[in-house]
Amino acid sequence: GGDTSAGILASRLADLDGPTLFVDIGTNGEIVLAHEGKLLAASTAAGPAFEGARISCGMRAAPGAIEKVLFDGELRCSTIGGAAPAGLCGSGLIDAVAELLRAGIVTPEGRLLPPAEVPASVPTGLRQRVVLDDAGQSHFLLHRPPAGGKRKPVALSWRDVRELQLATAAIRAGIAVLLRKAGVTTADLKSVLVAGGFGSFIRRSNAQRIGLLPPEVDHSRIHYIGNSSLEGARWALLSVEARRRGEDLASVWARQRGRRI
Repeated sequence: GGDTSAGILASRLADLDGPTLFVDIGTNGEIVLAHEGKLLAASTAAGPAFEGARISCGMRAAPGAIEKVLFDGELRCSTIGGAAPAGLCGSGLIDAVAELLRAGIVTPEGRLLPPAEVPASVPTGLRQRVVLDDAGQSHFLLHRPPAGGKRKPVALSWRDVRELQLATAAIRAGIAVLLRKAGVTTADLKSVLVAGGFGSFIRRSNAQRIGLLPPEVDHSRIHYIGNSSLEGARWALLSVEARRRGEDLASVWARQRGRRI
């Protein structure tokens, strides 16, 4: 596809040494493994959770979106542009679930515990943010607006955790298939290139904690390359050679699948 070809161009993936994994995280996850002079590619339908869709308080990365969440005994959130919290974008969603896992408020299976089951070791300030809605379902309050205001609370629900699980599982399944096909393990990877519109804002440790990226890969081998689709498209517009290279890559994959482009 166009995003994959553009990403390979922008990252110079075909010219890199050693097993290198390229992961473009979005609604469609484009994954490419460069190994022994070959490129193995897969595309996964990760769903729109990383873009903030189908998340109860989700939104795109715009002013007011919570983009970073940290627990240090209390809840610390930062928003894009420093605006008042209006919702939760992809990087904030990953942070929030990772921190809830670390605190024991979300179980390894993805269950958001009700208030009565939250471990006593969880600080009081965090415990008080676990509430039940009218249907008796657990929510974690990320932001309480001032009383009497028009803004609604920003909260994370158990369904949001499930949506993130589905998106994460799709990406990891694609990674696992390519590694198995190439006969390499995550320990063999020399580098992992993370691309996507919000890829540069994902915290490595949190992406690994929720299983989005392989936990065995050392942080020093994970690199962010930004919006490689856009960058690759610029290359194709400005360079005849780059455009031909992209067309060659796409043509090889099309022939392998028995299609013409």
